[in-house]
Amino acid sequence: MIGLTGCGENKNSRAWIENKVSEVSRVYPTENLFDLFKQFPEGFNITQTFYKDSLRTIVSLDGDEESQTIKGKIDTIQISTDPYKEEVKEHVDVEYKDGEFIFSNNEVAEKIWDYKGFLFQKLSLNRDVLSQMKLEKFQYFSNRNVFEIYYFSDDSTINNFLNSKGEHMLSISGAESYNNTKGYRLNVNIAFKDNPNDGMSEIVSSWIDDRNSVSN
Repeated sequence: MIGLTGCGENKNSRAWIENKVSEVSRVYPTENLFDLFKQFPEGFNITQTFYKDSLRTIVSLDGDEESQTIKGKIDTIQISTDPYKEEVKEHVDVEYKDGEFIFSNNEVAEKIWDYKGFLFQKLSLNRDVLSQMKLEKFQYFSNRNVFEIYYFSDDSTINNFLNSKGEHMLSISGAESYNNTKGYRLNVNIAFKDNPNDGMSEIVSSWIDDRNSVSN
């Protein structure tokens, strides 16, 4: 089910959804990952996923409140179907320290994560930027309180980051109940217009007492 109107709010509107997703400016841009502790002092998780055919490269970092460290891992996963199966092909541990990424194996890291960074370290997103983008569609799912909005863009920052050319689709999605009561969690997704199965996503989420109650 799409759309919900109540108490004078039209939640299935561009203005309402862009107001919600404009919180993405808390993260985009953040060049130094340790600055995320200023926004999320209780800790945070960063998950970046690259999609290429049946391969997934997943970078997951945890910003720990107590140790004030940012550590995680990078996995390349082969997806097969019939039956569905996930197989880890490559793995490397990673820590962000003194403005640099430190890997347990530099050779593997170079092979599977040549981006060596996050899009939010370079890209600015806010209400003004979003309002000027070419809108594709927006949706509010009232049964799940989930909102999402899609834009077409040929932003040079994104193209340079992904080493690509041409137009792509940028979408931002989130759950109203999570962002209203439990902290911050927004998903920024980039898909190529000519090949929508290829692209990337970045999810930054704040940690809360019941952090495991919300699935990815």
